[in-house]
Amino acid sequence: MGSWVGPTAYLLGAGWFFATAIILGVVFGRWADSAWGPEPTFTLIGMVLGLAVALVGGFRMLLPFLRRFGNGPPE
Repeated sequence: MGSWVGPTAYLLGAGWFFATAIILGVVFGRWADSAWGPEPTFTLIGMVLGLAVALVGGFRMLLPFLRRFGNGPPE
């Protein structure tokens, strides 16, 4: 196997994390809308929270990747 397997697997995991965080935020928002309140409010809140979790968690996941495989910021 080539030297591309490690970085590819790392980035694939980060992509799944991004997608899962955003989708779960939207799903929980839709559930809260149907249970309690005004239709798009909790969906939008869930989407924003999911995006925030994805950005913060993704940054924390990708920082070691950049240090190891790329020209990331110094330690």
